[in-house]
Amino acid sequence: MRGAHPDAGGSRFPLAARALRGAMPAGTRTRLPVVPGSTAAAQPTARATTRAPRNWALYLFLILLPLQNITAGYLPNIGGGFNFLNVMFLISLFTAMAQGGKLAPNEPVNTWTTVYAVYMTLSLLVGFHFVDDPTNHFNQLKDHMVGLFVVYVVQMSVRDWNGVRMVVFATLLPLPYIAKVVWNQHRSVASTHYTDDLRISGTFALLGANEFAAFCVTVAVVLFALLLACRLSRKWKIVLMGGIACMILGVLYAYSRTAYISLIMGMVVVIMVWRGRLKLILPLCLAVVIAPAVLPKSVVERFDSTTVEEGKRDESTELRIEYWKIAWANFLRNPVVGTGYHTFHHREINPYGRDTHNLYIRTLSEGGVFGAITLLGILLAVLRTAMREVREARTGTWRYALALGMMGAWVSMVIANLFGDRFTYYPVIAYFWAYMGLVMKARHLPPEDSSR
Repeated sequence: MRGAHPDAGGSRFPLAARALRGAMPAGTRTRLPVVPGSTAAAQPTARATTRAPRNWALYLFLILLPLQNITAGYLPNIGGGFNFLNVMFLISLFTAMAQGGKLAPNEPVNTWTTVYAVYMTLSLLVGFHFVDDPTNHFNQLKDHMVGLFVVYVVQMSVRDWNGVRMVVFATLLPLPYIAKVVWNQHRSVASTHYTDDLRISGTFALLGANEFAAFCVTVAVVLFALLLACRLSRKWKIVLMGGIACMILGVLYAYSRTAYISLIMGMVVVIMVWRGRLKLILPLCLAVVIAPAVLPKSVVERFDSTTVEEGKRDESTELRIEYWKIAWANFLRNPVVGTGYHTFHHREINPYGRDTHNLYIRTLSEGGVFGAITLLGILLAVLRTAMREVREARTGTWRYALALGMMGAWVSMVIANLFGDRFTYYPVIAYFWAYMGLVMKARHLPPEDSSR
């Protein structure tokens, strides 16, 4: 037919069209029109799509992170302060680098993380001047950096939305086992009324009940946000509900008053910031009314025992206030750079030989004004990034729900550190940084299929 293009009908007669293309001069060849839905339409997409590499070492590292009872009790200790988890972190990092992984560009959290890490290293050197036996300080800083640098490894390991889901799933896998350990420990000490003997640390064999509860709070708040704000399949919803139940069990039976408050506040923030919050006003009111009646009596007694009135404080509260006074006096004597990383518990500085039980006052005491600025910088960078993503992300997506969860987790973490250190122990904080890494990388991934 006159005026017909040589490639017309190419989708119906592909062999003839290929022969015509081969006979045409290279400069005059054009792409064949493709009928939508045809086999030919799917071929370019299939050729263009390549399977993103998976960092399986990272997934194993994340699964083992909260299981101190296994990693410390059964896995070999390499010596020199290095353990199996340190090796797994390095393998995860090198795997991500070998796969060509890259950090999310132009993210303030990455910048402040580097600044914080550099200053903590310098602060380690400062501490050698103030204490006589800083033997373990390097190992403490090394473990702190392992938890912090998870934010880098996760960013470098995630290439697509399946990678995001794989990281979240890896953090879900150990939760049923953790709940089993918690329940077994609770049954061995269970009592109707609260005593300090009831407090358990779950799988955190080398840490205490407060640290274990803080870990449970972080995971519970982020999973709650995913369940609430992300369009998910029924299987994902069931898995998330199971994970939340496991973590709430851990919070309840750790009997940490700070964890109770931070969990409530974190979930309230998630609900209040969520764009569909009006749907939960009635259920939230009912939960507030019903909760005291269904909670174990020992949990209610532990919560009610909190008071800051002088003359009515328990011994733990009295001691913490005394430590804070000593830390503040130490800051006033050394206001610029403090006395150095991990020094406050030394008797040269604190006659009680204990920690401050307050991250912020301890940072002032050990790091001075510069240390406080770096800590404040990294905390504010996390909050601003999460707020930006909540504002810009599409409702119902993983990007939006993860950012929403990090806003709640940030509030929980900030509250928890008022009464202890929930920032430097890597089993406690590593999942926080893993989720933060996902929030930062999500901004730079292709638009997601929100139906999954």
